[in-house]
Amino acid sequence: MSDNAFLVDTTKCQGCRGCQVACKQWNGLPGEKTEFFAGPENTNPAELSAITWNHVKFFPIDRSNPDRPIWTIMHKKCYHCNEANCLAVCPEKAISKVDGWTIIDQDKCIGCGACVNACVYKVPQVSGIEHVNDVGQKIVKRDKSHKCNACLVNKREVPACVTTCPSEALSFGNRAVLVKEARKRVAEYKKDFPHACIYGLDEFHGLRVITILRDAPEKYGLPTGKAAEPMEHAKAEAIRDTYALLSTFTFGIPALKRTAYRLSKSLASKEV
Repeated sequence: MSDNAFLVDTTKCQGCRGCQVACKQWNGLPGEKTEFFAGPENTNPAELSAITWNHVKFFPIDRSNPDRPIWTIMHKKCYHCNEANCLAVCPEKAISKVDGWTIIDQDKCIGCGACVNACVYKVPQVSGIEHVNDVGQKIVKRDKSHKCNACLVNKREVPACVTTCPSEALSFGNRAVLVKEARKRVAEYKKDFPHACIYGLDEFHGLRVITILRDAPEKYGLPTGKAAEPMEHAKAEAIRDTYALLSTFTFGIPALKRTAYRLSKSLASKEV
């Protein structure tokens, strides 16, 4: 299994969105239909989606020092949790770990939305469109869940988002080495940002995307504490077991499979 990870340094991000563009170009993803100021401040599009797997989010400007206002910007994608809720709840085992990364098998996905509901980061999304890229690959499939795959599907040695970042806000390499580098940087950043911290060391038993933040995770809308702990195994197993029983009556029809999952979740929740 690969020990690689991403390091996102929010103190270096310039908000150029080069990572968004590179991800779309490399993976053949279509553009979003957006409008100005779709999200907070200059964020556009507003959130991650089935066709936007890398996202640059802007937060309100820190004007505490009128002579030196500071932009707070964060690159976001799938965090590739070591113990991922989306993997735990998927009734079709369409989500698995490949070389340490959390990957969705489009051939198995039924678009039930289990992963969408389970992910506290709101990363995977079910597509409402079909899209074929310039070389004829059907990258985006209707009624299937999509998200960042760390460039394992359209494989490359270093993910596209990292290679295009002009300010070195994104790094890719051995996780232990990146964590050591993150600790070193945060110790220095605390001189200017006393609440600077590292996110991703322990959340969901460790994330494959380590993020250096200028302030507390809550300021970035990132969950902490119990909200960042894996789903209880008993609950996930109850949903899957109930679905395994009900799915025998779906005859392989996707619409019936989605209905069976929703019913499974409802029944299992009453039991656990």
